[in-house]
Amino acid sequence: MNVFKRILLIGVIALFVLLLAGCAAGYWLITASHPQIEGTLRAPGLIAPVEIVRDAMGVPHIYAQNADDLFFAQGYVHAQDRLWQLEYNRRIGHATLSDVLGAGAIEYDRFLRTIGLARAARADLAALSAEERRSLEAYARGVNAFLATHPNNLPVEFTLLGFKPAPWEPLDTLVWGKVMGYQLSGQYEADLFRQRVLETLGETKLKELLPAYPAEGPFVVPPEARNYKSGMTNERMTNGQMTNEQMANDKWQMTNFGIGQPEWDAIARMDNLLAMHDPGIGSNNWVIDGTKSATGKPILANDPHLSIQMPSIWYAIGLHCIIKTKECPYNVVGFSFPAAPGVILGHNDRIAWGVTTPYADVADLYVEKINPQNPNQYEYQGKWVDLQIVEEPIKVKGVVSETLKIQITRHGPIITPLLPGVTQPLAFQWVGLRERSRLFEAVLRLNRAQNWDEFRAALKLWDVPSQNFVYADVDGNIGYQLPGNIPIRAKGNGMFPASGSSGDSEWTGYIPFDELPAAFNPPTHFLASANNCIAPATYKYWLSYDCAAPFRQQRIFDLIKAKDTLTLDDIAAMQRDTYSAPEARLKTYLAALTPVGIAQTRALEFVKTWDGYLTLDNVGGTIVAVTLQRAIRNIFGDDLDADALKAYLSRSDYHQRVLLTLLDQPENAWWDDRQTPQKETRDAILQKSFAEAVAWLSKQYGESPGEWRWSRLHTATFSHPLGSVQPLNLLFNVGPVGAPGGEATVMRMGFRANVPFAINTASSMRMIVDLGNLTNSRSIHTTGQSGQPWHKHYSDQVLLWRDALYTPMHFDRAALDKAREGVLVLVP
Repeated sequence: MNVFKRILLIGVIALFVLLLAGCAAGYWLITASHPQIEGTLRAPGLIAPVEIVRDAMGVPHIYAQNADDLFFAQGYVHAQDRLWQLEYNRRIGHATLSDVLGAGAIEYDRFLRTIGLARAARADLAALSAEERRSLEAYARGVNAFLATHPNNLPVEFTLLGFKPAPWEPLDTLVWGKVMGYQLSGQYEADLFRQRVLETLGETKLKELLPAYPAEGPFVVPPEARNYKSGMTNERMTNGQMTNEQMANDKWQMTNFGIGQPEWDAIARMDNLLAMHDPGIGSNNWVIDGTKSATGKPILANDPHLSIQMPSIWYAIGLHCIIKTKECPYNVVGFSFPAAPGVILGHNDRIAWGVTTPYADVADLYVEKINPQNPNQYEYQGKWVDLQIVEEPIKVKGVVSETLKIQITRHGPIITPLLPGVTQPLAFQWVGLRERSRLFEAVLRLNRAQNWDEFRAALKLWDVPSQNFVYADVDGNIGYQLPGNIPIRAKGNGMFPASGSSGDSEWTGYIPFDELPAAFNPPTHFLASANNCIAPATYKYWLSYDCAAPFRQQRIFDLIKAKDTLTLDDIAAMQRDTYSAPEARLKTYLAALTPVGIAQTRALEFVKTWDGYLTLDNVGGTIVAVTLQRAIRNIFGDDLDADALKAYLSRSDYHQRVLLTLLDQPENAWWDDRQTPQKETRDAILQKSFAEAVAWLSKQYGESPGEWRWSRLHTATFSHPLGSVQPLNLLFNVGPVGAPGGEATVMRMGFRANVPFAINTASSMRMIVDLGNLTNSRSIHTTGQSGQPWHKHYSDQVLLWRDALYTPMHFDRAALDKAREGVLVLVP
């Protein structure tokens, strides 16, 4: 048993001794920290009184006389409801988890200390604008006012772990911004995987395993919405960047460096615990203009797909200046991050916005050459250059602490010590480590933007992470903008580790903001993104190779085009749409199989009558989905070793795309099992996969196919960081909850193909904004507003979220007052 679990078990024993001594004492221990939401409280640091009105779901709306008090109160309510989450979030960013969790967390601290998120955040802190600093300091004062007035009734996590939180600082907010930027940015793991397959299977099979995005789209900003030919030439651009068309013909610029065989389990373990770089992270958003809307005004929808957790990553909130002035210009509602001021996604009184992840390639690996005569030097363009050496002391609870010595080149930290199996010194270059970020200044400007021009001016400051923004306003305009620092490379496109010593693959700058993909009031009358490729090959800059498959985007396009006009309820129906294109396609081939035995015969009848929707109680889709999982293992398992197969199945949805292509090629060599003497074809592998699926389902859920409901396999468990230790899981975790949808449905409920069918990423919130009447807007997020067990708002949204229902997104004060559950007044 590791030290982490011992520490937690000591806390568990203490907790349950109290429970045995008296249920009342145990109940008090857990609930004493539940927030006061009614009455009056003194809050040192306020300038004027602030009113906090909570609606029936516990969502606070803050009414303040000035911006400082507005953000102060936001910090205060975040601390009221999510103090443990605030603490955990900043400890991830600062890489100080092992200080409170013990040696079981040291691996994660080593990882993030090496990457250097906190070092980058400290550089940002030193360069803050006056506006950013003022808002972050006001937010910190609010958190600290709560800490100062509630020192002895902290959330139960602090009691279990035996420590009290330190005061909040602006740096803590900045480091959480780095964490989110890193989570949503380009993934070095993809570069490692490509290099590994290149070195083991060769270029031909690598290209077959990772097919290019369809040239015909669909795209986020299609050619009919913008002329990508403008300004194009057929020659290499003067800044050294190839055109995207040239990249398409020359994208596989590979060098066999012999980097070794990365151990994927170790990489995945790190990413899983920290919810980092999960290929399932994505999102949907779309916006329709008044000609497509039954209201005559735009409707905007958004549902970001993030790792599921307890508590929710989002915190719904309203920020209202009692009288809007130049000094207090905020009247905004939506979703915030506990740890930061402002609203990340939502609407104000004029505009609405939503985001998805574009999978822009903003991180590269460089193979460095270390001086054999001096291990503290590396080669660059024929000269030996001194490495920067940074010492990072790590405090570890219960054991002797340690100090990391991190080597940093001009490209970034050398991360080879974090990558078991890698034999070459690899430096990690990421945009979030290179430049001073103005993310939170962008958020605040976005919150108060009143039109398209002010919206784009705010996004010009939004550097990391790059995101697909859709836009709508009350005047009837709609738009799309991709912001962010996306590198221009002197050579290549970052798909494989590059030479660090030659200087040939340096970043020469970033794509100019005014040349990033954008559209305003397109003739299509709608815009949408679903992590698919943004632009066709005629776009002149390189964005990424690793786009999501077009399944969700195409379905969104089809549903929007299916009706002349759409109502709010139609938009809601789109967000809960569970049609799955890959399984529906596979079904047609399975239906032609000849079943063997009564079990297969009965199962095949369910397959034949299945309509393509992965609803809770469907059976046919369950059988097809399990068969699909067996098929991809039977197709690729003889060519990829066990570790490489895990890596491949965790790399986005390439395996589904390849399978659907192979269905039309029954004699393709990929169907053949090289471990048998005979040559297998498509039908033989599908027959085998179907038989394995039926056998597995019979063993797991009984021999009656009618009991093989999707909700029995496909479940969501909202896990708390301390919920991995029994019996704390009973206190902190919620689930498993059976859920509809799948990997490729608009109502996305994703799971890793290497760990089917437990949901790990999903719609972390859903929002629909009616620009014709903002009071009609609606939303939901995954768990609840509270992060405190046994609170009524801890998990009261889980089933609403599962069933794609909504709660009102209050904006009008009169309507809010009718639905309020409490009014708390903070006074200086």
